[in-house]
Amino acid sequence: MDFLKTFCQNWQKKIALSPHSMVIVACSGGIDSLALLDMLWQMKARLQIEVAAAHYEHGIRGEDSLGDAAFVQEFCRQQGIAFYLGSGNVPLEASQKNESLETAARRMRYGFLYGLRDKLMAEEARGVYIATAHHGDDQAETLLMHLLRGSGIRGLGGIRSRQGCLIRPLLFARKSQLTAYCQTRELTPRHDSSNDELEFLRNRIRLELLPLLEREYNPALTEGLCHLAELAAQDEDFLQANVKNAWEKLVHQEDNGYRCSCLELKRLPEAILGRLMQKMAGELAGDRQLSYRQLEDIKHLLEIERTGSKLDLPYGLQVKISYKFIYFYKKTIPFSENNVTMDNMDSYEDKHSMYLSLPGELKLPDGRLIRGYLADALPDILPEGAIYGDADKCVFPIELRHRQPGDRVRLSQGSKKLKDFLIDARVPRQLRDELWLAVSQGEILWLVGKRRFAHALASESTNKYFILEVK
Repeated sequence: MDFLKTFCQNWQKKIALSPHSMVIVACSGGIDSLALLDMLWQMKARLQIEVAAAHYEHGIRGEDSLGDAAFVQEFCRQQGIAFYLGSGNVPLEASQKNESLETAARRMRYGFLYGLRDKLMAEEARGVYIATAHHGDDQAETLLMHLLRGSGIRGLGGIRSRQGCLIRPLLFARKSQLTAYCQTRELTPRHDSSNDELEFLRNRIRLELLPLLEREYNPALTEGLCHLAELAAQDEDFLQANVKNAWEKLVHQEDNGYRCSCLELKRLPEAILGRLMQKMAGELAGDRQLSYRQLEDIKHLLEIERTGSKLDLPYGLQVKISYKFIYFYKKTIPFSENNVTMDNMDSYEDKHSMYLSLPGELKLPDGRLIRGYLADALPDILPEGAIYGDADKCVFPIELRHRQPGDRVRLSQGSKKLKDFLIDARVPRQLRDELWLAVSQGEILWLVGKRRFAHALASESTNKYFILEVK
């Protein structure tokens, strides 16, 4: 098949995983995902990968939804493909979290997929990737959606072929090609009736707006939008490389934020300046983004350069000008005089302990994500920021909390009060109560993202490892 040849060529150019990687195909049973699963299963030897399928039953469409799950499971049984099933009550979750059905379904589906990936990585100690069946038509819809909502070049970059552990091998293909492939292979995909409901913006773009634009204005609009996405992604990557260079030269870390010379920032091109400011805000606010208007307000503050001027931003951020420098920082929580407990604790959601089961993940109130899993052997390469230890020396789940009076940490030589350790490490007083600790039975394993302590260290006799990573 010429289409399979093109698929493999695109894979080598855009995806190119290490040999023997595991690919989990997120399969709904529809045309797109069934075609992707079938192609990867056929070509697994040529691509040097292992293939599994995962299906998440959302609990939205009753018997139809259960039928989709049974269909994918039976298809995998007939082909001999490893199959994993997850399920949840999306309508209930959306109601409880005050989210749209679409948002809740996506969050729960990806939570299942990432959890499955962590489990398989712990069991097999090799690269595990999640493949979704986004194609060229999806790319065009995404760009139109971003344009309608207001977008910069980053948004126009659309869906990426490879983004961390997520891969999208079908962005080169059109929906019509995938339909033809299924017909040639005599596959009988399922149809999700929710894709026909016009209450969702993406459905209206796909069913109404895009056909109208192609019919009345440009028959090749989808191809044009896909080309735009590829060019915009290339431009954004180039700009981000320049932002990284500017960050290394101009940004200085402060106790609870960042400092830059106003003069040096004003010399930057606008495209780099805005992205550098966005990066500083994102580093402090868990990768959340500022709006165009908020960035313009910061630039105005920079232009005036009046000492003492301040600007409050979302996510607890503040920007101020002081003596020819601009500061980005997170507003500090008021502390009691003895610096042991926080005042006004009732106004902060992160006052209580949280618990992380392994395998599993936990989102901290500051936006960082903690993931943990167990493994019989360590992977060849640990993720950046990850720690590991002897699982048999711990009790799970792991507790995540702030410091408490009397806390001590084990070091390579003896132990020390946590308070004394933080003083010796020159951690500013106003930040010490905001630090997160990973704790097992009162023993501090990890100052999250900063320092691994000596309790439960692995040794040659370790049989099972725990691995924790923060993003």
